[in-house]
Amino acid sequence: MRTKNIFCVTFIFPAIFGVFVNFCDIVFAISSIDENVITASIETDKNIDKKNNSDGNSPNTSPNTSQNTSPNKSQNKSDGNIVSNGGGGKVKTDMKNVWLFVYFMKKGHDGLFYAWSDDGLLWRQIREGKPFIKPEVGGDVRDRVMRAPSVCRSVDGVYHIVWAVGRESRSIGYASSSDLAIWSKQKLIPVMEHEKNTRNTWDPELFYDSTTKRFYIIWASTVKGKFKETDGSSEGDFNHRLYYTTTTDFKNFTKTELYWNPNHNVMDPLLVEDKDGDPAKRYLLFYKDETLNPVAKKYLLLATGSSPTGPFNVQKIVSHTEWVQGPSALKIGDDWYLYYDCYGKRHFGAVKSKDLNNWTNITEKLCFPTNARQGTIIEIDKETLTNLQKIK
Repeated sequence: MRTKNIFCVTFIFPAIFGVFVNFCDIVFAISSIDENVITASIETDKNIDKKNNSDGNSPNTSPNTSQNTSPNKSQNKSDGNIVSNGGGGKVKTDMKNVWLFVYFMKKGHDGLFYAWSDDGLLWRQIREGKPFIKPEVGGDVRDRVMRAPSVCRSVDGVYHIVWAVGRESRSIGYASSSDLAIWSKQKLIPVMEHEKNTRNTWDPELFYDSTTKRFYIIWASTVKGKFKETDGSSEGDFNHRLYYTTTTDFKNFTKTELYWNPNHNVMDPLLVEDKDGDPAKRYLLFYKDETLNPVAKKYLLLATGSSPTGPFNVQKIVSHTEWVQGPSALKIGDDWYLYYDCYGKRHFGAVKSKDLNNWTNITEKLCFPTNARQGTIIEIDKETLTNLQKIK
């Protein structure tokens, strides 16, 4: 299937002959000297997502390619920023804070990467695409990965991060940092080691509850022999439900318990507090229906509850298409933005809503770094961003 994709990108070209800029999967060859700001609009009827095989957590997946989903384009044409995967650019002067996207690339063996944005649409890499943290725990060195990272900042200003360390592990990775640049020694949290029938611990989500002053760690696991009513509903005989534990210090943890069973295969939890919303729907749980059989779902849903542990009421499907994973959300003004990895199409997608009920597809307005996969978006101040940009 051929799709027509438009990319609108703004550049300040340096006065250097023969510079190549790789941005959003398009390579520009600059063969003349020009110091002016140039708006380049590139139109192509070539489908850049030729590799239409799945690169989600489940291998041998055949995505539904009937969706005509256009890859991302930037609409940021006015702030005079250098736009490239090199992570340059200046923050708009009227912005106090910006957003940081912490993510993995490809299979996750290289570690975690950063990108930043001041409008939620255009995301620039930091450190020219070099990782800020590399995997040090979980299995053999050559098999170690950092996938699906989730970052949370505590009231004392410390950043905490958890991630999936392998395809079939009963533990998750953990580290902390005061500045997002230097991270503590990594360690494993054995969240499912007590359950020997556990096949995996995927997509950990980290949430801080200011009321109880506890951190919630939520993840997806398949425990062989449980929930037999949905056996065979997904690839590789995975049959996930969500589990959780809590902690105040990342040293002592509560007993692992079942967190969410929507009566189908489920993964990719994202828990967000809506402080301005209806108290009965204060906690927003975004998650993925991982069902493949008998009918493929593979989309994201929203459930709401009055506490971090629910009970949750399912609202509706929120992603604009199927075969997506790894939700991350932020609120800009009155608008909620929900981002996700369209892993079958090899690009990011997003929807926007004012009421959490009606969602608009804004995928064509996005521009994320090449090969970016799922992660977490957090808010940081401009000083923190400046310090991160100085790291080579």
